[in-house]
Amino acid sequence: MTFDKYPGYELKFIQKRNCKDGSAHLFSLIYKFRSPVTKLDYVLTADYHEEDVFAVKFYAKMHRKSEFKYSLIVNRGDLGNILMTCLKVIPLILQEYPNASFGFIGSRSYDRKSKTLENYQNTQRYNVYTYLVNKTIGHKTFQHYQYDELSGYLLVNRKNLWNIQVKERAIAKMFALTYNNLPDVV
Repeated sequence: MTFDKYPGYELKFIQKRNCKDGSAHLFSLIYKFRSPVTKLDYVLTADYHEEDVFAVKFYAKMHRKSEFKYSLIVNRGDLGNILMTCLKVIPLILQEYPNASFGFIGSRSYDRKSKTLENYQNTQRYNVYTYLVNKTIGHKTFQHYQYDELSGYLLVNRKNLWNIQVKERAIAKMFALTYNNLPDVV
């Protein structure tokens, strides 16, 4: 699948929500968009953390109350436009947070019939996201890091950094401490 022909949709900013749980997660920027193809609304959340990094995630609004909302498969098509819309949040956020880095996890797919979750490593979503990010986001602004063992991807902003590797390790350590359900990558 190539993503060249997918322009994505308009993101609408909804709110900034502070996080008060005492973790490195400080606040969330919440956006929404609609796919006319799937006829569904989607919620995109960019969670801001210490180390000036946003974790980007999305789900179909109809799944908002599900504990598996990031893992459920809608399977109505329009994947290209939906994923391109998610990437559109990066330049929007960079306008206000020019030094920000970005990360995401390719959530494990959840099979409702068998009630099973995909393994952490190299999930289907991760493989698609990795392909898309490599084709869409260059290496001038960001250094790309892949974590196959947890299906994670990190874009470390090169702006004002004297040592990219030190920043990458600091972000990875912060995520590991904040999200203790992630496999150990530090």
